[in-house]
Amino acid sequence: MGSRRSSLPARTGVLAVTAALLLAGTALPASATEYTSIQSTSWSFIDSAQPEKSFVDPAGDAPIGAKVDHGKKHVSKSYFTFDLSGLRGAKVLSAELSGKETAVADCSAPRGTELWVTAPAKKAPTWNDQPRELTKLAGPGSLDVCPSDYLDWDAGPVLQQAIDAGRPSLTLVLRLPDSQQYNPRFGRTYRPLLYVSLEKNQPPTTPTALKTGTHACAETPLVRHGGAAMSATVSDPDDNSFTAEFAWWPVDHPDQRATGIDYVYGSGAYFDPDAQLADGVTYAWQVRAKDSLATSAWSETCRFTTDFTPPATAPVITSTDYVYEVPGKGGVGIPGDFTLDAGGDTAIVGFQWQAGYTDSGYVAADRPGGKATVRYTPRDDGPMSMSAYGLDAAGNHGPSGDYRFFVARNGPSMTCTPARAFLGETRQCTFAPHGTDGATAYVYQIDGGPEVTLPAGPDGTATITVTPTDATKSYRVSVRARMTNGNLSGPGGGQLDIDRGAPTVDVPADAMVGKPVVLTLHAVLPGSASFTYDWDYGEPATVPVGPDGTAQVTVVPDRPYYHTVQVYTTTAAGLVSATNEESVMVGSDAPSITSTDFPECCEGGYVTTPGTFTFSSALPGVVSYTYSYLGAAPVTVPAGPDGTASVTLTPLSTDTQYLDVTSKSADGWVSQPGYYRFYPKSAAPPLVCDATGNLRPGQLVHCTLTPVQPGLASYGYDITADGETGPDVEVRPGADGTGAFEFTAPATDTKIWLYVDAWSVNAAGQRTDTSYTSYYVDPNAAASRKTNAV
Repeated sequence: MGSRRSSLPARTGVLAVTAALLLAGTALPASATEYTSIQSTSWSFIDSAQPEKSFVDPAGDAPIGAKVDHGKKHVSKSYFTFDLSGLRGAKVLSAELSGKETAVADCSAPRGTELWVTAPAKKAPTWNDQPRELTKLAGPGSLDVCPSDYLDWDAGPVLQQAIDAGRPSLTLVLRLPDSQQYNPRFGRTYRPLLYVSLEKNQPPTTPTALKTGTHACAETPLVRHGGAAMSATVSDPDDNSFTAEFAWWPVDHPDQRATGIDYVYGSGAYFDPDAQLADGVTYAWQVRAKDSLATSAWSETCRFTTDFTPPATAPVITSTDYVYEVPGKGGVGIPGDFTLDAGGDTAIVGFQWQAGYTDSGYVAADRPGGKATVRYTPRDDGPMSMSAYGLDAAGNHGPSGDYRFFVARNGPSMTCTPARAFLGETRQCTFAPHGTDGATAYVYQIDGGPEVTLPAGPDGTATITVTPTDATKSYRVSVRARMTNGNLSGPGGGQLDIDRGAPTVDVPADAMVGKPVVLTLHAVLPGSASFTYDWDYGEPATVPVGPDGTAQVTVVPDRPYYHTVQVYTTTAAGLVSATNEESVMVGSDAPSITSTDFPECCEGGYVTTPGTFTFSSALPGVVSYTYSYLGAAPVTVPAGPDGTASVTLTPLSTDTQYLDVTSKSADGWVSQPGYYRFYPKSAAPPLVCDATGNLRPGQLVHCTLTPVQPGLASYGYDITADGETGPDVEVRPGADGTGAFEFTAPATDTKIWLYVDAWSVNAAGQRTDTSYTSYYVDPNAAASRKTNAV
């Protein structure tokens, strides 16, 4: 037969490949087959020249046929054994056995090698005691090479026959046919190792470890909704992806059998039939595993009974130890009894309860529909509540009952002597139990530090010694008593009343930028030896405490308004007080600027109208002021004997006017600038013309100007036509102060824009801001004589 080498996987090693299929995220039954290979686990040969001897796993190659050695003929067969324990129950789809020739006596002689299955033998074969040869394998197929590195036989039928017979191993003999066996010309040797490459399937194992919810199969639990989930341990020797089929049925109606499928990955199978179960029915169930080629046996049968009806009654909760109306009863760490009553609802066999945020539990009723007692020890004081609901045998719970109660405060007291003391001074603090609760010990901590246990004295009290030394710490003492019942009480204690000795600071009311400010520091902490201060969070400086407990420091503010000084003291022993932080308001040394002609608050005089501006300063000894108007070069004016100066300024536009002023003192000190903003009124003369709308080319227009500017001397105007501005035209005012002029619209064949701007000028030649009007000169426009006021 021809070679079948391409029909099976590679032959080296023990190789397993399992096929699985996933479509659109849904698991489907796996292909179930596995490609694997096994190799012979032992070999031996027999020799006619030594008919009573066995040659088991010797070194060298496996001989078959005849050879002559030192004039003596040897005829041999070689035996190979395969372990089949890993193939128990398998179905073999195909199998190919292969071997390799290592030496051939005569390659011109036809190859006649045969492979036979032998009968099982209890001992190694000899020439005189050979196992019976049962079945000859088809083959070999070979390559056209000699010696051949690959000869193969179809091993599927004999392998399946051995597996079906339950044989743990399979032995084959490699030999030559009788017609060639004794002729040395046909002798050959083989590598002493044979391989079988096969495709096989083994059925999944019968499921084990069955559970209904959390209940083993041997139980018949009463289950509520969600409690009948069925699970089992399953496996498949060929794959970890297969299916588990669950079946369930009412015990009284096996004809109502239903099934459900779980797609298994690994070893756990699970199915919840809850939606298909009826209330009050006993069901049986079992499970089996399936791949696409084989199915395991059904598992053992389990049972459960459904109960989907919850209790209808809310428990009533009562307590004589803890009530809401008497806040003084009980306390943290003092247990009390709470009675839960099912009110005769026989469906209730127990209660699930909860108190506070963390405490809960289950307690069985003394009988169905009866009562139970919960002994509860509160963890917190104040108003609390307990809730409980009844549970039936299946775990269904009914409505909740609630109970409110009050837990009294029972933290130990703390009394300190002295009640208030400076930092660094020692005080004794005594703990005492609350009421009649008693105390055998106290557990306390300071500022959340490590807990310390302190035994109580015969009178139930205990005393600690505390010396606060760190001004930044709170020194809050939290303490609980270990009561005589062994439980801890509620919290007590409190914060130590400490004078942390923060120094005080005297700040002068007239502090001003650029002038020395003397701050007086006063020590508060007894024994203070030095002050450490900083100005505006700058570099700290240290000065000694004077005999009167004070020190003076001088700072020179470089800007006005708020500044900060921080100061603490240090004793000779190194004890540091708390830090005091004070705000220091520093006045600005900038000059004040006033004007009645042009007030800063609102619109002042007209454009081109001179105004007087007065400069003054709170600084003593001012000798001059330097001002800049509208960003022009600074101008300096001397101060009068009263320290003030006045200047006259004339605004020439309606724009916001900017005036900045500094002062200079006799000692050369130049102040911060003062700022003044003012807003002149428009002095533009109103412009009224007798034409409105569009103008015709050549149309004559008459215009009148009305005086506004104080000291008016003349008017002026110009005309811009089609983007070209004409010359300024002077207009003399009449006896009534008005001015009149006329103009002619340009002769044009196209439409253009025309603008008229007008102003007035005083005797000093100062021009006001402008009035204006505009026209559209249109050759197609109709004449208009309507007056237009602009």
